[in-house]
Amino acid sequence: MKEILESVTKLGRILECDEKSREITHSLEKRIQNIKESTISKNPKVLAIEWIESFFTAGHWVPEMIEIAGGINMISKTGEHSRRLTMDEITKLEPDIIVLMPCGFDVKRTVSKYTQTLKKDNVWNALTTVKNNKVFAVDANSFFSKPSIRTIEGIEIFAKIIQPEKFVNLRVSDNAFTRIDNTKI
Repeated sequence: MKEILESVTKLGRILECDEKSREITHSLEKRIQNIKESTISKNPKVLAIEWIESFFTAGHWVPEMIEIAGGINMISKTGEHSRRLTMDEITKLEPDIIVLMPCGFDVKRTVSKYTQTLKKDNVWNALTTVKNNKVFAVDANSFFSKPSIRTIEGIEIFAKIIQPEKFVNLRVSDNAFTRIDNTKI
């Protein structure tokens, strides 16, 4: 997140709006700190999937976002590229939460793709995470696919997914995420 905050400062200098950029940077830092200060006793294992058919794990800045929000990121590391992921790996990982974030997709398109590809997959449906209704679709296009100040809201979305009881009053954009319930699709 350091790079995003630095880019706001740099843009402020270029536009000769140093004071405004400091205000924005400070506001973004406070939002991140608010999430970081909400510790939980048991951090859930979170698997962020950037593509569904075939599976790719989310890389780049997403692992850091998950960790800031209180989760344990599975497989990828901050700064690493996304990589192909097999169903066997997902099964062995036993994630507590799965977040589907196909690059460039909004929630509606992600749920549609899920319905077409995973809803009837027996191996997928056997996952404890799926049985426990801990699969979420997010608006990847707006909050996760491109590093920007909207990435900070992406961290807040992760916080609401990972720690819903602590962030029940945290406001995020409408249609930013949804829980996928196989029984209702």
